[in-house]
Amino acid sequence: MWISVFAILISLIFIYYAGEYFASASSKVGDYLGLSKSAKGATLDAISSSMPELMISLFGLIVFHEFSIGVGTIIGSALFNILLIPAVCVFLAPVVFKVSNEVVHRDGLFYNLTVILLLTVIFFSKEWSVLVAIIFLGTYLLYIFEIFRHGSVSNYIGHLLEFFKHGPKPLKKRVKKRKSSKLGFEIGIMLFTLLIIAVSSYFLVEHAISLSNLFGIPPIIISFTVIATATSFPDLVVSVSSAKKGDISDASSNVFGSNIFDILVGLGLPILIANLIKIPVIISVESIAIVFGLLTSTVVVLYLFAEKMILTKPRAVLMLLIYLGLLIYTISLV
Repeated sequence: MWISVFAILISLIFIYYAGEYFASASSKVGDYLGLSKSAKGATLDAISSSMPELMISLFGLIVFHEFSIGVGTIIGSALFNILLIPAVCVFLAPVVFKVSNEVVHRDGLFYNLTVILLLTVIFFSKEWSVLVAIIFLGTYLLYIFEIFRHGSVSNYIGHLLEFFKHGPKPLKKRVKKRKSSKLGFEIGIMLFTLLIIAVSSYFLVEHAISLSNLFGIPPIIISFTVIATATSFPDLVVSVSSAKKGDISDASSNVFGSNIFDILVGLGLPILIANLIKIPVIISVESIAIVFGLLTSTVVVLYLFAEKMILTKPRAVLMLLIYLGLLIYTISLV
Protein backbone atom coordinates (compact mmCIF):
# COMPACT_ATOMS: atom_id res chain seq x y z
CA MET A 1 0.00 0.00 0.00
CA TRP A 2 2.70 2.50 0.99
CA ILE A 3 4.56 1.87 -2.26
CA SER A 4 1.43 2.86 -4.20
CA VAL A 5 0.90 5.96 -2.06
CA PHE A 6 4.54 6.99 -2.53
CA ALA A 7 4.35 6.35 -6.30
CA ILE A 8 1.18 8.48 -6.56
CA LEU A 9 2.77 11.36 -4.64
CA ILE A 10 5.96 11.27 -6.73
CA SER A 11 3.93 11.11 -9.96
CA LEU A 12 1.82 14.09 -8.90
CA ILE A 13 4.94 16.12 -8.07
CA PHE A 14 6.42 15.42 -11.50
CA ILE A 15 3.09 16.24 -13.17
CA TYR A 16 2.83 19.51 -11.23
CA TYR A 17 6.29 20.84 -12.13
CA ALA A 18 6.21 19.54 -15.70
CA GLY A 19 2.78 21.15 -16.08
CA GLU A 20 4.17 24.51 -14.92
CA TYR A 21 6.95 24.44 -17.51
CA PHE A 22 4.55 23.25 -20.22
CA ALA A 23 2.11 26.07 -19.39
CA SER A 24 4.89 28.69 -19.41
CA ALA A 25 6.22 27.51 -22.79
CA SER A 26 2.77 27.32 -24.40
CA SER A 27 1.92 30.80 -23.13
CA LYS A 28 5.04 32.18 -24.85
CA VAL A 29 4.05 30.38 -28.06
CA GLY A 30 0.66 32.08 -27.80
CA ASP A 31 2.34 35.47 -27.47
CA TYR A 32 4.41 34.75 -30.58
CA LEU A 33 1.27 33.87 -32.54
CA GLY A 34 -0.37 37.11 -31.44
CA LEU A 35 -3.31 35.51 -29.64
CA SER A 36 -5.55 37.78 -27.59
CA LYS A 37 -5.62 37.25 -23.81
CA SER A 38 -9.01 35.53 -23.80
CA ALA A 39 -8.15 33.39 -26.85
CA LYS A 40 -4.82 32.34 -25.30
CA GLY A 41 -6.53 31.56 -22.00
CA ALA A 42 -9.24 29.49 -23.67
CA THR A 43 -6.87 27.53 -25.94
CA LEU A 44 -3.15 27.21 -25.14
CA ASP A 45 -3.40 27.91 -21.41
CA ALA A 46 -6.40 25.61 -21.08
CA ILE A 47 -4.85 22.79 -23.13
CA SER A 48 -1.51 22.97 -21.32
CA SER A 49 -3.12 22.80 -17.89
CA SER A 50 -5.36 19.90 -19.03
CA MET A 51 -2.60 17.63 -20.31
CA PRO A 52 -2.48 15.49 -17.11
CA GLU A 53 -6.22 14.74 -17.35
CA LEU A 54 -5.89 13.76 -21.02
CA MET A 55 -2.94 11.44 -20.33
CA ILE A 56 -4.69 9.82 -17.34
CA SER A 57 -7.82 9.24 -19.42
CA LEU A 58 -5.76 7.75 -22.26
CA PHE A 59 -3.78 5.34 -20.08
CA GLY A 60 -6.80 4.47 -17.95
CA LEU A 61 -8.82 3.32 -20.95
CA ILE A 62 -6.24 2.15 -23.50
CA VAL A 63 -3.70 0.45 -21.20
CA PHE A 64 -5.66 -0.53 -18.06
CA HIS A 65 -9.15 -0.77 -19.65
CA GLU A 66 -10.58 1.30 -16.78
CA PHE A 67 -12.61 4.12 -18.34
CA SER A 68 -13.99 5.26 -14.98
CA ILE A 69 -10.50 6.54 -14.01
CA GLY A 70 -10.60 9.06 -16.86
CA VAL A 71 -14.25 9.99 -16.30
CA GLY A 72 -13.74 10.55 -12.57
CA THR A 73 -10.58 12.60 -13.08
CA ILE A 74 -12.06 14.78 -15.80
CA ILE A 75 -15.38 15.48 -14.07
CA GLY A 76 -13.66 16.02 -10.72
CA SER A 77 -11.20 18.38 -12.37
CA ALA A 78 -14.06 20.21 -14.11
CA LEU A 79 -15.81 20.81 -10.78
CA PHE A 80 -12.51 21.97 -9.23
CA ASN A 81 -12.00 24.36 -12.13
CA ILE A 82 -15.52 25.80 -12.27
CA LEU A 83 -16.10 26.17 -8.52
CA LEU A 84 -12.82 26.32 -6.61
CA ILE A 85 -10.51 28.20 -8.99
CA PRO A 86 -12.72 31.28 -9.62
CA ALA A 87 -13.50 31.44 -5.89
CA VAL A 88 -9.79 31.44 -4.96
CA CYS A 89 -9.01 34.01 -7.67
CA VAL A 90 -11.62 36.39 -6.23
CA PHE A 91 -9.71 36.59 -2.94
CA LEU A 92 -6.29 37.00 -4.62
CA ALA A 93 -7.08 39.39 -7.48
CA PRO A 94 -6.02 43.01 -6.81
CA VAL A 95 -9.04 44.25 -8.80
CA VAL A 96 -12.75 43.45 -8.91
CA PHE A 97 -13.31 40.02 -10.44
CA LYS A 98 -15.35 41.29 -13.38
CA VAL A 99 -15.69 38.74 -16.16
CA SER A 100 -15.89 39.99 -19.74
CA ASN A 101 -19.02 39.48 -21.82
CA GLU A 102 -16.94 37.47 -24.26
CA VAL A 103 -15.96 34.91 -21.64
CA VAL A 104 -19.51 34.40 -20.33
CA HIS A 105 -21.29 34.48 -23.69
CA ARG A 106 -18.73 32.45 -25.61
CA ASP A 107 -16.78 30.20 -23.21
CA GLY A 108 -19.39 29.93 -20.45
CA LEU A 109 -22.34 29.12 -22.69
CA PHE A 110 -20.27 26.76 -24.84
CA TYR A 111 -19.18 24.96 -21.69
CA ASN A 112 -22.81 24.66 -20.62
CA LEU A 113 -23.62 23.07 -23.98
CA THR A 114 -20.65 20.72 -23.53
CA VAL A 115 -21.97 19.46 -20.18
CA ILE A 116 -25.48 19.00 -21.63
CA LEU A 117 -23.95 17.06 -24.53
CA LEU A 118 -22.07 14.81 -22.09
CA LEU A 119 -25.23 14.18 -20.06
CA THR A 120 -27.24 13.41 -23.21
CA VAL A 121 -24.68 10.88 -24.44
CA ILE A 122 -24.62 9.16 -21.02
CA PHE A 123 -28.41 8.82 -20.99
CA PHE A 124 -28.76 7.52 -24.53
CA SER A 125 -25.82 5.11 -24.54
CA LYS A 126 -24.03 3.08 -21.86
CA GLU A 127 -21.41 1.86 -24.37
CA TRP A 128 -19.78 4.65 -26.32
CA SER A 129 -18.95 4.10 -29.98
CA VAL A 130 -16.71 5.95 -32.41
CA LEU A 131 -19.70 8.20 -33.21
CA VAL A 132 -19.53 9.66 -29.68
CA ALA A 133 -15.82 10.40 -30.17
CA ILE A 134 -16.51 12.15 -33.48
CA ILE A 135 -19.28 14.26 -31.89
CA PHE A 136 -17.02 15.28 -28.98
CA LEU A 137 -13.96 16.08 -31.11
CA GLY A 138 -16.06 17.80 -33.78
CA THR A 139 -17.69 20.00 -31.14
CA TYR A 140 -14.26 21.00 -29.84
CA LEU A 141 -13.12 21.96 -33.34
CA LEU A 142 -16.26 24.11 -33.60
CA TYR A 143 -15.30 25.82 -30.33
CA ILE A 144 -11.78 26.53 -31.60
CA PHE A 145 -13.21 27.93 -34.82
CA GLU A 146 -15.50 30.22 -32.81
CA ILE A 147 -12.53 31.53 -30.79
CA PHE A 148 -10.42 32.33 -33.83
CA ARG A 149 -13.40 33.78 -35.69
CA HIS A 150 -13.36 36.66 -33.19
CA GLY A 151 -9.67 37.31 -33.82
CA SER A 152 -7.45 37.69 -36.85
CA VAL A 153 -7.30 34.13 -38.19
CA SER A 154 -4.93 35.02 -41.01
CA ASN A 155 -2.53 36.63 -38.53
CA TYR A 156 -2.41 33.54 -36.27
CA ILE A 157 -2.02 31.10 -39.14
CA GLY A 158 0.53 33.32 -40.90
CA HIS A 159 2.84 33.36 -37.87
CA LEU A 160 2.52 29.60 -37.47
CA LEU A 161 3.16 28.76 -41.14
CA GLU A 162 6.13 31.13 -41.20
CA PHE A 163 7.84 29.18 -38.44
CA PHE A 164 7.10 25.68 -39.76
CA LYS A 165 8.07 26.58 -43.33
CA HIS A 166 11.30 28.43 -42.60
CA GLY A 167 12.13 27.64 -38.98
CA PRO A 168 14.44 29.99 -37.06
CA LYS A 169 16.05 31.38 -40.21
CA PRO A 170 17.78 34.77 -40.34
CA LEU A 171 15.26 37.55 -40.78
CA LYS A 172 15.66 41.23 -41.53
CA LYS A 173 15.36 42.29 -37.93
CA ARG A 174 17.45 40.69 -35.21
CA VAL A 175 14.48 40.91 -32.86
CA LYS A 176 12.46 38.68 -35.16
CA LYS A 177 15.35 36.25 -35.40
CA ARG A 178 15.53 35.94 -31.63
CA LYS A 179 11.75 35.46 -31.46
CA SER A 180 11.82 32.68 -34.06
CA SER A 181 14.69 30.87 -32.33
CA LYS A 182 12.96 31.30 -29.00
CA LEU A 183 9.78 29.76 -30.42
CA GLY A 184 11.64 26.60 -31.43
CA PHE A 185 13.13 26.36 -27.95
CA GLU A 186 9.70 26.75 -26.28
CA ILE A 187 8.17 24.07 -28.52
CA GLY A 188 11.03 21.75 -27.52
CA ILE A 189 10.25 22.38 -23.84
CA MET A 190 6.57 21.61 -24.48
CA LEU A 191 7.42 18.25 -26.07
CA PHE A 192 9.87 17.26 -23.33
CA THR A 193 7.53 18.18 -20.47
CA LEU A 194 4.68 16.42 -22.27
CA LEU A 195 6.76 13.22 -22.18
CA ILE A 196 7.31 13.65 -18.42
CA ILE A 197 3.57 14.20 -17.87
CA ALA A 198 2.77 11.08 -19.92
CA VAL A 199 5.19 8.80 -18.02
CA SER A 200 4.08 10.19 -14.65
CA SER A 201 0.40 9.75 -15.58
CA TYR A 202 1.01 6.09 -16.42
CA PHE A 203 2.39 5.31 -12.97
CA LEU A 204 -0.30 7.45 -11.34
CA VAL A 205 -3.10 5.46 -12.99
CA GLU A 206 -1.42 2.11 -12.29
CA HIS A 207 -1.06 2.75 -8.56
CA ALA A 208 -4.45 4.46 -8.21
CA ILE A 209 -6.07 1.27 -9.53
CA SER A 210 -3.96 -0.78 -7.09
CA LEU A 211 -5.20 1.34 -4.17
CA SER A 212 -8.83 1.12 -5.27
CA ASN A 213 -8.56 -2.68 -5.47
CA LEU A 214 -6.83 -2.85 -2.08
CA PHE A 215 -9.53 -0.84 -0.28
CA GLY A 216 -12.45 -2.05 -2.38
CA ILE A 217 -13.27 1.48 -3.54
CA PRO A 218 -14.53 2.13 -7.09
CA PRO A 219 -11.69 3.68 -9.17
CA ILE A 220 -13.98 6.56 -10.14
CA ILE A 221 -14.16 7.71 -6.49
CA ILE A 222 -10.37 7.85 -6.06
CA SER A 223 -9.94 9.57 -9.41
CA PHE A 224 -12.75 12.06 -8.70
CA THR A 225 -11.33 13.09 -5.33
CA VAL A 226 -7.57 12.55 -4.99
CA ILE A 227 -6.35 12.46 -8.60
CA ALA A 228 -8.65 15.20 -9.94
CA THR A 229 -7.76 17.60 -7.14
CA ALA A 230 -4.03 17.00 -7.54
CA THR A 231 -3.98 17.26 -11.34
CA SER A 232 -6.04 20.45 -11.27
CA PHE A 233 -3.30 22.38 -9.50
CA PRO A 234 -1.71 23.43 -12.83
CA ASP A 235 -5.08 25.04 -13.70
CA LEU A 236 -5.10 26.76 -10.32
CA VAL A 237 -1.51 28.00 -10.80
CA VAL A 238 -2.25 29.41 -14.28
CA SER A 239 -5.48 31.15 -13.25
CA VAL A 240 -4.17 32.53 -9.94
CA SER A 241 -1.09 33.88 -11.71
CA SER A 242 -3.31 35.70 -14.21
CA ALA A 243 -5.66 36.93 -11.45
CA LYS A 244 -2.79 38.37 -9.39
CA LYS A 245 -1.73 40.39 -12.44
CA GLY A 246 -5.29 41.66 -12.81
CA ASP A 247 -5.86 39.64 -16.02
CA ILE A 248 -9.37 38.53 -15.05
CA SER A 249 -10.38 37.66 -18.62
CA ASP A 250 -7.33 35.40 -18.98
CA ALA A 251 -7.98 33.68 -15.64
CA SER A 252 -11.68 33.02 -16.22
CA SER A 253 -11.42 31.94 -19.87
CA ASN A 254 -8.76 29.40 -18.87
CA VAL A 255 -11.25 27.84 -16.42
CA PHE A 256 -13.97 27.35 -19.03
CA GLY A 257 -11.56 26.47 -21.83
CA SER A 258 -9.82 23.86 -19.71
CA ASN A 259 -13.12 22.16 -18.86
CA ILE A 260 -14.25 22.17 -22.48
CA PHE A 261 -10.95 20.55 -23.52
CA ASP A 262 -11.16 18.01 -20.66
CA ILE A 263 -14.62 16.78 -21.60
CA LEU A 264 -14.52 16.96 -25.39
CA VAL A 265 -10.88 15.96 -26.05
CA GLY A 266 -9.97 14.28 -22.75
CA LEU A 267 -12.84 11.84 -23.27
CA GLY A 268 -13.23 12.04 -27.06
CA LEU A 269 -9.66 11.11 -28.04
CA PRO A 270 -9.37 8.01 -25.77
CA ILE A 271 -12.84 6.85 -26.95
CA LEU A 272 -11.75 7.20 -30.58
CA ILE A 273 -8.51 5.26 -30.08
CA ALA A 274 -10.25 2.57 -27.98
CA ASN A 275 -12.88 1.96 -30.65
CA LEU A 276 -10.26 1.76 -33.37
CA ILE A 277 -8.39 -0.99 -31.48
CA LYS A 278 -11.62 -2.75 -30.41
CA ILE A 279 -11.63 -1.87 -26.68
CA PRO A 280 -15.20 -1.51 -25.30
CA VAL A 281 -16.01 1.82 -23.64
CA ILE A 282 -18.60 1.28 -20.88
CA ILE A 283 -19.92 4.15 -18.73
CA SER A 284 -20.56 3.38 -15.04
CA VAL A 285 -23.65 4.21 -12.97
CA GLU A 286 -21.60 6.38 -10.58
CA SER A 287 -20.64 8.60 -13.52
CA ILE A 288 -24.27 9.63 -14.10
CA ALA A 289 -24.70 10.99 -10.55
CA ILE A 290 -21.40 12.89 -10.75
CA VAL A 291 -22.29 14.45 -14.13
CA PHE A 292 -25.58 15.69 -12.64
CA GLY A 293 -23.53 17.52 -10.00
CA LEU A 294 -21.38 19.02 -12.76
CA LEU A 295 -24.44 20.25 -14.68
CA THR A 296 -25.96 21.82 -11.55
CA SER A 297 -22.69 23.56 -10.70
CA THR A 298 -22.38 24.88 -14.25
CA VAL A 299 -25.85 26.46 -14.16
CA VAL A 300 -25.15 28.02 -10.74
CA VAL A 301 -21.79 29.49 -11.80
CA LEU A 302 -23.18 30.93 -15.04
CA TYR A 303 -25.98 32.54 -13.04
CA LEU A 304 -23.47 34.06 -10.60
CA PHE A 305 -21.30 35.31 -13.46
CA ALA A 306 -24.20 36.61 -15.56
CA GLU A 307 -25.43 39.18 -13.02
CA LYS A 308 -23.33 42.30 -13.76
CA MET A 309 -20.47 39.94 -14.78
CA ILE A 310 -18.96 40.37 -11.30
CA LEU A 311 -18.04 37.56 -8.90
CA THR A 312 -18.11 38.88 -5.33
CA LYS A 313 -16.54 37.34 -2.23
CA PRO A 314 -19.88 36.15 -0.74
CA ARG A 315 -20.61 34.36 -4.01
CA ALA A 316 -17.11 32.91 -3.99
CA VAL A 317 -17.79 31.46 -0.52
CA LEU A 318 -21.04 29.93 -1.86
CA MET A 319 -19.09 28.26 -4.68
CA LEU A 320 -16.59 26.83 -2.18
CA LEU A 321 -19.45 25.39 -0.10
CA ILE A 322 -21.05 23.82 -3.20
CA TYR A 323 -17.74 22.18 -4.11
CA LEU A 324 -17.31 20.85 -0.59
CA GLY A 325 -20.86 19.48 -0.62
CA LEU A 326 -20.36 17.67 -3.93
CA LEU A 327 -17.10 16.21 -2.66
CA ILE A 328 -18.79 14.84 0.47
CA TYR A 329 -21.69 13.48 -1.60
CA THR A 330 -19.33 11.66 -3.97
CA ILE A 331 -17.38 10.09 -1.10
CA SER A 332 -20.70 8.93 0.40
CA LEU A 333 -21.32 6.84 -2.75
CA VAL A 334 -18.64 4.37 -1.61
